[in-house]
Amino acid sequence: MEMIIAHTPDPDDAFMFYAMFEHKIKTSFEYRQVVKDIETLNKEAINNLYDVTAISANGYIRVSDKYDLTASGASFGINYGPIVVAKKQIDLKNAVIGQPGTYTSSFMLYRMFNDSREYKEIRFDQITNEILKGTIDAGILIHDEQLKFQDKGLIKILDLYDQWRAYAGDLPVPLGFNAIRKSLSLEDKLKYREDFENSIKYAFDHEDDAVKYAMKYSRYNDFELERKFIKMYVNELSIDFGERGKKALEMYYKKAAERNLISPFTPVIV
Repeated sequence: MEMIIAHTPDPDDAFMFYAMFEHKIKTSFEYRQVVKDIETLNKEAINNLYDVTAISANGYIRVSDKYDLTASGASFGINYGPIVVAKKQIDLKNAVIGQPGTYTSSFMLYRMFNDSREYKEIRFDQITNEILKGTIDAGILIHDEQLKFQDKGLIKILDLYDQWRAYAGDLPVPLGFNAIRKSLSLEDKLKYREDFENSIKYAFDHEDDAVKYAMKYSRYNDFELERKFIKMYVNELSIDFGERGKKALEMYYKKAAERNLISPFTPVIV
């Protein structure tokens, strides 16, 4: 049996899938990959195109009738999360904010705690350029863009993790997930999870090789930069986020519902 897996061209995703796609481990299925940015995958998920797809915590809400979340492969921010950058300190309430996608976890996180005059959806790797051009006042940064904005003369004006921590304590920030087709048998879902968990463990045990593989998707030709980014978002919760990750997700959706951004929502996790 072949499974089609859609993931992002981000080094953390590639790092986790390295052993599966490069046949470093024995797997229950053959795997074929599709690589697209996260907001494209968030939007495509409604069409149920892939057996497994990367999905944002926010994006999952609209496709929970088609997909279950897997407890493996998640990206949680432990002590850090998305940030907001600008040329200088500004009043966010009256600002035009660049956001990396309507269904991204970071945009939902921003709106849980902040209000702004206007939002513009901009591909995540173009947000800093749009700030510099003056088309937006500030932007929400995700992925390895969080590690490069200072090189362009921008400053961090808001750390969304700080706002999350004030609300949720030491729970990690829910960001990226993997979703598996609800129509698959439970047996096949669990076999997939075992393969993916083994792939992540292999990457941890062969870090240099896995980072080297992930570099082919990198936007920056800087091995140590990408290693740093990967280790920010691939952590102990990536193998199995367990009760701690589940609690964080529940808090995330609870806050969004309190702000009337979504209806009350409970994810299905396998």
